Amino acid sequence: MLSLAKIFTDGIILQRGTPFRVWGWADGDVRLSLFSEKGGEPVFRTVCKTASENKEFNGEFPAVTDTNSFYYIEAECGEEKIRFKARFGNVYLAAGQSNMSYSLGSVEKCDEIAARAAKAEVAFLALSEKPFTDVSEVTRPVFPLRDLADDYRWLSGSSKEIYGVSAIAVATATVLYEKTGVPTAFIVASMGGLCIESFLPREVAEADCEVLEFTREVGRYQPIESYNTAGVRNYTQLSGVFNEKIAPLSGLSFEGIVWYLGESSAWDYRFARMFKKELSLLVKTYRAMFGGTFAAVGIACEYYPYGDAHGYEYINEALASLEEEFAHYRFVPIHDIEPRWLKEDGDLYYHPIHPVNKLPLAERVADTLVSGRKYPRITQVFYEKGKAVCSAENVCGGFKQESVYGFTLAGADGKYYPATAEADGSRIVVSCADVSEPCSLTYAFKLYQNGCVLHDASGAPLLPYRTKSEAVRDGYCFTPAYLELNGNQTYENCFGSDVGTCRKVAVWQSGEIYRSADVKIEVANGTLCAEAQPDNADYFMFGISPAVCLSGHKSHLADYRYLNFELCAEKGEVTFLGAVARSSSGDVYRFELCNGANSAQSLPVGKKFNRFAVNLSKGLRCDGAPLEFAKELRKNFVQVEFLFRSKVRAIIKLRKISLSDTNDSRKLAETAAQIPSRADTKLPD
Repeated sequence: MLSLAKIFTDGIILQRGTPFRVWGWADGDVRLSLFSEKGGEPVFRTVCKTASENKEFNGEFPAVTDTNSFYYIEAECGEEKIRFKARFGNVYLAAGQSNMSYSLGSVEKCDEIAARAAKAEVAFLALSEKPFTDVSEVTRPVFPLRDLADDYRWLSGSSKEIYGVSAIAVATATVLYEKTGVPTAFIVASMGGLCIESFLPREVAEADCEVLEFTREVGRYQPIESYNTAGVRNYTQLSGVFNEKIAPLSGLSFEGIVWYLGESSAWDYRFARMFKKELSLLVKTYRAMFGGTFAAVGIACEYYPYGDAHGYEYINEALASLEEEFAHYRFVPIHDIEPRWLKEDGDLYYHPIHPVNKLPLAERVADTLVSGRKYPRITQVFYEKGKAVCSAENVCGGFKQESVYGFTLAGADGKYYPATAEADGSRIVVSCADVSEPCSLTYAFKLYQNGCVLHDASGAPLLPYRTKSEAVRDGYCFTPAYLELNGNQTYENCFGSDVGTCRKVAVWQSGEIYRSADVKIEVANGTLCAEAQPDNADYFMFGISPAVCLSGHKSHLADYRYLNFELCAEKGEVTFLGAVARSSSGDVYRFELCNGANSAQSLPVGKKFNRFAVNLSKGLRCDGAPLEFAKELRKNFVQVEFLFRSKVRAIIKLRKISLSDTNDSRKLAETAAQIPSRADTKLPD
């Protein structure tokens, strides 16, 4: 009985420019032939011996560089003959979990991508799961298969079925074809919920003592004798996906491998360190099997409330660091690509870890695969005259930006403070008034990196960086969104498959604690501008509130003593009444308003910018009693409001806001401004 491996069917694209193999099973010797679609004699012919133990034959063909023609590959054994139609181009393997498998029909611009794919010479083989109602029903082969476990069909770009194929695979293949004009194919081996261990060969995992110990400890090791007895863990047990979907591809060559997985390891620093080690083993294995460039995509930003809640940052750090280990490895950053999670199609389905705007990501993956470029990264930091000077590599055309957000600096005590930076060429200079002798630095090491927008002249983002790779500890500052006045919105991410939502929300809004007048707020170029027309009903007060309580964000109000900032009143006679905070219990407190080294009840806001500060650790209780704000109390502050008073239309501006342990305010008045009392409200003696 003659049969070919199930991958060899009509519509296949084989890797151009390299010898390729065709294999199958037969009862006798097999003659393999390669014909041009134009007919005539075979372009190549060979006879393969069939192995006696398993009846497998394996034939090697010479490289084909012609990407314009179609070919027929034919296998003959006795009276039996099998023929399939093929062509040659660039072939890629797409491996990962749900963000890779997320289907084209579930994303933005799916019809646009499908229309472009229909015009492109692209093909897809989606190695999807067999239908199941519960993952506990899934079983995996104990040992590597030589052939695929199911019958799959190659799809062309014009097939309506590509709406069910990985959006990243379809979009990336389409962009690659548009860039190169070379027929492009993707084999997709990805499903939601998979972990990296499911893609690792058993012998590779077991040969590394540290990996073996770790997988046993965290319940990800499944010995052969108890394979497929782990219930829901069967789905992603050690080596299962490798045995079922990757091993049967052995013998193919790939132009590249696109990896989009890491969410399942976003737990704590140890998980990320082991993820890096496992991925290093996987890259070596897959490169030896298939060749090509290994492109690893940064995982999408998400507040994972697991481990120490910093798993996302650790995983992307691990993914990026492997560029230094492998010559044919490329990291594809996505932290500067604005994620959107809800496809506005009227459907109720969404999930907060699956951004639906996959096209920008696919364009970046395609660009990386074509150009092989590496993204800008900080390679060296030295410290002089109280500043950190960073040198970067892979910078195309240089940086040019006067105000760079997202940096923090720390001194010998290890406590990080938000820092300011300027970039020019491949050099970045970082400084912070709170750190006179810096020795450590971070850039964009935080969950939401939308404020970290330093790009080189080609538009490539600077990668996140920190001086020391370690577990997050007390003293790390994840710069709050309200400090980065280069936009008025940030992400709020509430994890949960049933109730989770992800959206952009205003960082600054009208004050709500005192129900003050509506305020028009604009943020641009590092300055917040607030315009209000308070009236008697509002006690002539108006307020602006930074959003300090956002899912996935740290306010850091409990970690620093002062909030420093600059204010000016462009219009109106404005008095600053200080800042108040509401705790999760509903109580309202007032931060001490600093007047230089003294305190004040209120201060005038002049026409020119002056430095103001509020003391985050001292103030007044809601009944007016003085109070030292304990750290635990400050952790429960969910709202903050900057409060102003003006009897006429007012425009105030705020800039250079920073968390600090130093009071940086300027003395503006000898005594605090008092609100005059009225005689008719005075209590009798």
